[in-house]
Amino acid sequence: MTIAEDDPRQPYEQAAETLRREIRDGVIRPGHKVGSVRDLASRFSISPTTVQKALGVLRDEGLLMTTGRGNYARDPEQAADAGRPGSAADLSEVLRRLEHVTSQLSELRDRVERLEAGNSGRADKNQ
Repeated sequence: MTIAEDDPRQPYEQAAETLRREIRDGVIRPGHKVGSVRDLASRFSISPTTVQKALGVLRDEGLLMTTGRGNYARDPEQAADAGRPGSAADLSEVLRRLEHVTSQLSELRDRVERLEAGNSGRADKNQ
């Protein structure tokens, strides 16, 4: 199967949709390998980078599990739980937000330290 040139979706979206359908229809059964990046790139006539992006979409949806040995289909019923609170996708969002808050806190700490250093210098001059 090749990617349709006249399809308005990006090639990675088309590849992800095909694999998603195959997993949901049982063509690729839970626990079975989806295919190597190289094989999928050849199958869809797209670059390995584009395949990686498609696999990332499916991984985020909970339809794939990636190990050191490859990408494996997950049970679509389990994937449906991925959007629920407490899922890996939910945890990923929490971690992203935590990183942002931590960055802001660090910036505020630096500003307070500069202000305190400036005030202690003034206090020394007044004594």
